[in-house]
Amino acid sequence: MLLSLVDRLAPIFLLIAVGYLLVRRGILTPGGLDGLTKLAFWVLIPGTMFLTVSSIHVGEVLNLEVWGVYFGSIAVTALVIYAVLMLRPETGRAERIVLAFGAVYSNLAIVGIPVIGILFGDRGLVVLTALITIHAAALITPTVMLMEGTRRADGPRRSLLGALGNQLANPILLSIVVGLVVSGTGLPVPGWLQAFTGMLKAAMPAIALIIIGAGLHGQEIRGNVATSAVGVAGKMVLLPLVVFGVGSALGMTREVLAPLVVAAGLPPGINAVMMAAAYRTAIDRTSTMMLASTILSLVTIPLLALFLTA
Repeated sequence: MLLSLVDRLAPIFLLIAVGYLLVRRGILTPGGLDGLTKLAFWVLIPGTMFLTVSSIHVGEVLNLEVWGVYFGSIAVTALVIYAVLMLRPETGRAERIVLAFGAVYSNLAIVGIPVIGILFGDRGLVVLTALITIHAAALITPTVMLMEGTRRADGPRRSLLGALGNQLANPILLSIVVGLVVSGTGLPVPGWLQAFTGMLKAAMPAIALIIIGAGLHGQEIRGNVATSAVGVAGKMVLLPLVVFGVGSALGMTREVLAPLVVAAGLPPGINAVMMAAAYRTAIDRTSTMMLASTILSLVTIPLLALFLTA
């Protein structure tokens, strides 16, 4: 079992290291990294999601049990993080909201899809897809509403609609919706399209993991480290534990629970920093939380995988 896990994890670390070294040696430039990121976001990941979703039953993606366990655990964790941050006098209400959001918003796409795909295969990707379907809307909507409540009442509806509009135009979400339509209607997927999206799916993990490693180069710790550490602990330790506890208490099978727990233990997504930047609140602390969580995940994800596959 341990050797099997090492075989699955080793390529992840090697590809991350390759990305880091490519930037360090100047082989991959900032412009090249931006191009790779757009390639993954607009082509590789949508192709992977379409191929995965179109071949399964709709009920496996629109899964109320998965949503209840994961997002219920997120609500509990966010409240705990917010409460702990209240003990730190330097954080105001807006800062606490932004940091709590960043601490529960996982990078399910660029990091989650290759990692969970490698660890748990297509069954794990099905569980992950169920989360991605409503992840952004479920977290961004209440966060924007709470943040608007900290400001003058000069247009919360416009801010909320703008945030949701960006998500509706997300190519990853659109590919899932198209895949659900194909699956739900029973439309046959032409052989050439299966082959095309299959090639994209095969290329996606390597490109995505290289992007992660490349993104680590040149990053640095900024802002109040102690405050960021609260979010890091909540993201990398508390949230996976809560998901595991809730899922186990409800009798969820390990096949479903394992990818959920790993998803909970993924580092924060870029939307965490974008939320902080949009409201000009706790930008440095959120960036530090994201960087520290990404580095720490190189240790915690293997530990979670080892525990969950034991």
